[in-house]
Amino acid sequence: MSVTHAFGTTVINSEPQRIATLGLGSNDICLALGVVPVAMPLSRAQPNGSTPWFDSAFRPFGLESPLLLDEEKGLPVDDLTGMGPDLILAVHSSLTRSEYDELSKIAPVVAYPDGPMATDWRTSLALVGTALGRADVAATVLAETETSIRSELGNYPDLAGTGFLVTRVRSALGADFEVFGENSNPVRILQEFGLDPSPSLRLVKELGRPVNPAANGAENYAWPAGRAAELGSDIAVFSVVHDEAPAIKNGGLLDPVPAHETGNFILADSNGEGLALDTASCLSVRWLSRTMVPELARAAYGAKRGG
Repeated sequence: MSVTHAFGTTVINSEPQRIATLGLGSNDICLALGVVPVAMPLSRAQPNGSTPWFDSAFRPFGLESPLLLDEEKGLPVDDLTGMGPDLILAVHSSLTRSEYDELSKIAPVVAYPDGPMATDWRTSLALVGTALGRADVAATVLAETETSIRSELGNYPDLAGTGFLVTRVRSALGADFEVFGENSNPVRILQEFGLDPSPSLRLVKELGRPVNPAANGAENYAWPAGRAAELGSDIAVFSVVHDEAPAIKNGGLLDPVPAHETGNFILADSNGEGLALDTASCLSVRWLSRTMVPELARAAYGAKRGG
């Protein structure tokens, strides 16, 4: 098997048995394909170091949890060397070329296809399916995930045609807002849920400052907090860091945003829905379709009825 990605082509000579994952989502996809990774990134979403959507899929396996790798401390070379993987998956990650080269001394590595932290959930699923020799299973998971999403959306007709923006907000004084463009996973996922990017996104793209000017990552734009009133949309999704959520919610920072003023907004916490949007895996998207879609529908209902 061979997989082509941003750093070249990785050849996998036999079905891998000890898989380590880095970045977001690769561990989820392994589970969805019936494979439990031996190591995966530590998540701060829950005390056990995992995420609710991973735990839900992992529980039926009845196995001990994988080794948790704390990527905030740097590339976990020593941990990976010690546990001896035969494949490292980082299909939706921030891996650099030098890090890829270093990890390739330990085991074959499959990186992202284009830019870091920009892989959509379908592409991630296909890459991992190919790497594990389970492309047929990946095709089944794809169909099941799409069917599950459609089933959830059928209950919420107000979502269709509702304009939205997704904005990352920090509580630091003077911090810019960060508005997500169409080529970002949060926007892609919400479009799958029937929503339409707000026309004001064109203004943001024209006048905002690209966060990734070299086009080597997700499409995001810095927007001055002092111009928040120009971020018009039917509904707004604010992505917030968990520890900063109370200060953002109660500090008046969001008050000028039109959708916040009308009450048609959602706070997507970095320990929950915000992280799931960024993760963009088949598991996190299905989890969002159950947990976030009703919230989006409530906001869409309010927007369409002038609330």
